[in-house]
Amino acid sequence: MTPDQIQAISAIASIINQIGTWPIGTIIVAIVFGPWIIMGLISRSIEKRHSAVIEMYKNNVKLVEHYEKMSAEQADTIRLSTAATTELTTYLRNRMSCREILAAQLRSME
Repeated sequence: MTPDQIQAISAIASIINQIGTWPIGTIIVAIVFGPWIIMGLISRSIEKRHSAVIEMYKNNVKLVEHYEKMSAEQADTIRLSTAATTELTTYLRNRMSCREILAAQLRSME
């Protein structure tokens, strides 16, 4: 090894000696407790997503209930419209034509 390399290694060793065992302890704590912390964060995000899905399903149920009400009202409107159209068609088929009305009036005047 060159003298520069030896000097760099001794500098790194003196820095590690001055720092102490904090980095090693930090690494061990991160390895032991890190997965638990990450699982807690992931669990919380899954819980939030699950509650959002539950809220979405509740909103969908409300939407279906309102749609059922609207479709029932629409069915009533269609029934009334059909009845009115049938009544009008029956009236138009059974009414007297204008010629017949005029002829009847002329006969009654004579």
